[in-house]
Amino acid sequence: MTKYELLEMHKDIPEINPISVDMHQANHPINIYEGLFSLKNKQHEIKIDGNITFDWFPNSGAHFSGKPKLDTNELFEITNGSDTFKLIIDNLDFGDAFITNTNFGSFNNDSHLKGTLSNQAVLGDKSIAVKKIKFSIPNLREFHGLTVKTISEKTISTSMSRLRFEDDNYIITIDKANDYKNRKGSLEEKGGYIVLYAGELTCKKGSLMHENTREVFHCLDTFLSFLNGRRTSALFIQGIHDEEVIWCDYTDYFVDPYKFVQSWPPRHSIVGLNDLWNNFKSIWHDPDDKNFLTSLIHWYVEANGHAGFSEGSIILAQTALELVYNWWIIEQKGMLLGKDTENISASNKIRLLLSQANIDYKSPIGFTNLQAFIESTDNVSDAPEAIVYIRNAIVHSQVEKRKKLSQIHFKAKYEALQLFIWYIEMTLLRILNFDSNYFNRCSKEIYASKAEMNVPWTGKLKTLPLT
Repeated sequence: MTKYELLEMHKDIPEINPISVDMHQANHPINIYEGLFSLKNKQHEIKIDGNITFDWFPNSGAHFSGKPKLDTNELFEITNGSDTFKLIIDNLDFGDAFITNTNFGSFNNDSHLKGTLSNQAVLGDKSIAVKKIKFSIPNLREFHGLTVKTISEKTISTSMSRLRFEDDNYIITIDKANDYKNRKGSLEEKGGYIVLYAGELTCKKGSLMHENTREVFHCLDTFLSFLNGRRTSALFIQGIHDEEVIWCDYTDYFVDPYKFVQSWPPRHSIVGLNDLWNNFKSIWHDPDDKNFLTSLIHWYVEANGHAGFSEGSIILAQTALELVYNWWIIEQKGMLLGKDTENISASNKIRLLLSQANIDYKSPIGFTNLQAFIESTDNVSDAPEAIVYIRNAIVHSQVEKRKKLSQIHFKAKYEALQLFIWYIEMTLLRILNFDSNYFNRCSKEIYASKAEMNVPWTGKLKTLPLT
């Protein structure tokens, strides 16, 4: 079959977004610029012949190094303070910079400067409007999505690699790297960071501006972090016009270093994710509701990442559920008023949340250690009571509470944490009207596919109005 025939056969399949940065191994630095640049402030200017890279360790972000074109005495006078500078490339502001290390030349040795960028770092003129924006995503878990094609010199191949999010204003496509397996293997071996997906943002009406799309990316980063169970962000954001890179944002938007965690989306299905994205965005528009989403997902990923091990994560997880209770039950639904909102116990708050998601109060079948704890502990009758009891034993440090905590089996604490996190996932998915399959972290099934099931409210609850 000729290449033309292959192209004709695959004409309706979109082409994959290629990875736009050179990074095939975990933690490999990204080259940003090499040549002349300058550091400027109101008093001084230092011209430097050097390079700028995006490094991952010890601190991720854009860093510069090079030889200053100043004599040693003048360089000493300028760098003796703690001034910040503007880093200028081709008469354009790249970002705010400060010097971290200075080696003054002696005899035949040249002086050398090192420094780092703080806040935003954009190469090129970011005021120019563009037709599309390309970006990279590190450390995002694997999804089997929509079909895309890859065209090489000799052949055409297809893969189920695409996430696609479309709303009234934008279309976002995010494609898994063709060598995802190798990249992920490098990440698992070395830890840290590696680009695993390439994305593209287009606007349905008009062009795109760097400043105007920051909120879109903030929303997307938060949404993807909820899907991922760990924080991730769009990085190396390129403004493209006529297939030419006009500007590139090298700002160090936050990404968690690699750590294996469970997350709720099924691996082999993306059904319902586009609707979920639209519902997420509809809540995001209100500043107070946006704060609810960002705060909740912060506590969620911290608990899911075992910040503070099981005991510390349990505290974070109950903080998240307390937030859901106040925002959803009290503020949005108005189910309790006045002093009743304050006097209700923590376990009853959780029961109220669960009732809205059609979840019973029993311990999951496979959580034998948590069930044993319930059966052996006075005044503990169900799962919400049990996990609150364990949380209180951790938080309150009286002698009696410390004794109770020491008697709780570590596996019961771990199961309590997983139940807390599951409650967070389910209540947020219920708020967002998600109505498809998910991965149940509380299942003890050996095969992950058998732990994928319908959400508890499927076919049983009416769609909730979004704010």
